[in-house]
Amino acid sequence: MKIIEGGESIANLEVYPNPSNDVFNISFTSESIQDLRVRVLSIVGEELIVEDLQQFIGEYTKKVSLNKNAKGIYFLEIETKDGVINKKLILQ
Repeated sequence: MKIIEGGESIANLEVYPNPSNDVFNISFTSESIQDLRVRVLSIVGEELIVEDLQQFIGEYTKKVSLNKNAKGIYFLEIETKDGVINKKLILQ
């Protein structure tokens, strides 16, 4: 699975505030109909949040709360038909 910057599949990816002390807002636009998987992972690869989007097109927004998790680095991973987009989340 290749790592991509968004490319054709995903536009306007935003994660804010980052760093955060509890809630991250995630938003992006899927420019074509595709199956997407949105995951938040701990630094050791443990899946904290997994959301499968079937045949998704348009704007996606989600609030993710990590307030029950230890401070540190987490990863947002968006799997698209073209590859995987990774963003680092910093919980402080």
